Amino acid sequence: MGKKILALAGLIALAGGVQAANNGGPYTVCPAIADATDRLACYDSFSAPQEITDPAASEDAGASGTETDSLPRSIPNASNEEPLFGFGIDGLTNHEPNKLLARMDSNDINRLYMDATISIKHPVLSPAVDALASIFEIDETRNLPRLYFAFSGRFSQYIGSRESAPVVPRRYNPELFLRVWRDGGYARGNPAYWDFGYGHESNGQQISTEAAYLVAEETAVNNNEPAQYARDGISRGWDYLGIDWHKQWSTGFLPNLPGRTETHIEYRHYLEKGVFQGAPEEYNVWENDGDEAKTRDYYDGLRLSLQYNLRGRDCLAIVCFEKVELVHRTGYAKPFSHNTTSLEITTNIAGLPLHLWGRSGYNSDLIDYYDYTNSWGLGVEFNR
Repeated sequence: MGKKILALAGLIALAGGVQAANNGGPYTVCPAIADATDRLACYDSFSAPQEITDPAASEDAGASGTETDSLPRSIPNASNEEPLFGFGIDGLTNHEPNKLLARMDSNDINRLYMDATISIKHPVLSPAVDALASIFEIDETRNLPRLYFAFSGRFSQYIGSRESAPVVPRRYNPELFLRVWRDGGYARGNPAYWDFGYGHESNGQQISTEAAYLVAEETAVNNNEPAQYARDGISRGWDYLGIDWHKQWSTGFLPNLPGRTETHIEYRHYLEKGVFQGAPEEYNVWENDGDEAKTRDYYDGLRLSLQYNLRGRDCLAIVCFEKVELVHRTGYAKPFSHNTTSLEITTNIAGLPLHLWGRSGYNSDLIDYYDYTNSWGLGVEFNR
C-alpha cells in the first residue's frame, strides 16, 4: 500500500512540473495569436536570442517608424510580470490546486490520515473552437475561448491506523467545460473568465443497498475491524451543470500590501437524472441517520471564494507568504440554512509550499456530505 501513496505524490509533483513548464512557454503563448505571421514569429522568438517587447511598447515603436511587425502584438506574460492565475491556456495544466495533507475530520473514526487531491485539465477540440470563434468574430488575442476536459480526484490513506494502510477513494470528478475570457482576456493584466460545463462527481464505491451494507459490516467485524469501516464503501454520485465566474483584480485587496485579489462564484445544479449517473445516489434511510431526505442541494451547489495572492513578495527570512483564501459554500435548495466556511493559508518556506487549511461545515467527503464536521489539514499545495 505504501507504493500507492508514493504514486499519488508523484502525480501531484508531475502536475506541478508540467504546469511550470507550460507557463510562458511557446505552446502556451503562441497559439493565442490569430495572425499566422505573428504566430510564427512568436515561436521563433523562443528559439532565437531577441528581445520581446510588451504590446504597448510594440505599438509605440510602430508609430515611430521602427520595424516591429515581426514581433507578436499580444503575448501574455511577455514582460517580467507574474503569470496570470498561475496557469496557461494550452497544454496539461492544473485545474484545482493539487494538495498533499495530513488531515483530520471530527467525524472520522481514525481521525488523522494522509489526504491527496490531484486535479488537471487539458484543452480538447481546439481547432473546432477556434473556427467557431472566428465565425462569431471573437478576438482570439484577447478573449480566446477554450473547451477543456478536466479531472479532479481525492484519495485518503490511513497510515498506521488501519491494517495494511489502505487507500480510500473519496472523489472522482471528470468534467467538460467551455472557458470564455472577458475584460481583455488572458492577454491583459486584469482578466476574468466564465466557465460553462457538465460534470460527474462520485466516490467510485458500489454499496447501494442495505443488504450489501450489512455484508460489508459483517466482513469488517470478521476481520477484527470496526463495523463503521463499511461506510467507506457506500456509493454516492451526481451529474451536474456548472457555471463559474472568476475575476482577478490587479490592485491588492489589503492596503499597503502588493498583490492581487481573486474572486470566484460557482453554481452547480445537481440533476435528477444525468447522462452518466442517472438518478443521484444520496443518503439512504438504512444508514440510520434519520428519516428525512438529505439531498445534496440542501448542503452544496453555491460557492463564493475570496483569495488574496501576495505572490511571494512579502518574506521574513526564508518564509514567504503567498496566498490567503476564504471560501463559503451553501446549498441552493435552502440557501444559507447549511453553511460551510473554510480558511486556507499558503506560505513558501525555503521553496516548500506549506499549506494550512481549516473548515467547519458540511461536505467533509461525499459519503458524509450532510454531516456537520470540523476539519483541518497541514501539508503542501501546488497551485501553479
